[in-house]
Amino acid sequence: MRSSWTHSTLGLAFVLVSCGVPPSAGTGTTETTLAPDVISVGDLEVIVPPDAEGGYPDDLVVTCDGIRFPIGALDTIRPLAEAGDEGLATAIEPFLASGEGEFWPQEGWQLLHSDQENAQLVAKSGDGTLAFMHLSHDGERWSWSGSSMAGDECRLSFVVPDDLNTVEWRLDPAGPELTEESTSIAVILNERECVGGIEIGDRLVGPQVVMTDAQVFVAFAAERPPGEAFTCQGNPDTPHRIDLPEPLGNRDLVEGLEIGITLEDYVD
Repeated sequence: MRSSWTHSTLGLAFVLVSCGVPPSAGTGTTETTLAPDVISVGDLEVIVPPDAEGGYPDDLVVTCDGIRFPIGALDTIRPLAEAGDEGLATAIEPFLASGEGEFWPQEGWQLLHSDQENAQLVAKSGDGTLAFMHLSHDGERWSWSGSSMAGDECRLSFVVPDDLNTVEWRLDPAGPELTEESTSIAVILNERECVGGIEIGDRLVGPQVVMTDAQVFVAFAAERPPGEAFTCQGNPDTPHRIDLPEPLGNRDLVEGLEIGITLEDYVD
């Protein structure tokens, strides 16, 4: 095994890249033929393994910092002047001219994604972070509906189903040392969303384990507890064991929700 657990080694293992050129994320199809070296097991369907060419379905919805869009949009980001709809630029002018809007990028806005009802614009701010504008369409015209800032690179992640919570994991320091022969991994789970400190227990869903010839991706989720509102005093850690479909071998063990693509690489 080359390393234990790390975000930084994720890289772009699932996509083909050329030096200095962002990868083409979409494949132009919604059907996926898995690469022959990919094993995917588990009743959770969050991680989408790449196809045989290292790409993903264009309509795969991904997220970064709460922003959701189909991954195929990465290949079609373009300046508003090239979007073919002057109403998009017109819709954000009142906000940019307001007292709050003066702290947002005044130019450089690009169309990230749009459909008949919603549009998302993106621009790089002065400090290099990404800014977003959210627009809605009432059948006649576009109107500004909100704005948000993303942290740093805006790393893309797979989306946990809306009826489930995200569960983060880390290696259990008290667990056995991992070797190339290991077929189980001791981890500590912690639910990300506020649930009033309720233990995960039987609400746990997964894991999903995806193994390539170089990496092992693992993702968990949890059913939401009954109730409408919860306090955020912190959630308890839960020890758990991951059983692998084959020995770990010389693979990196990484967080399965992260795709290894950053939106910043696609924004001029």
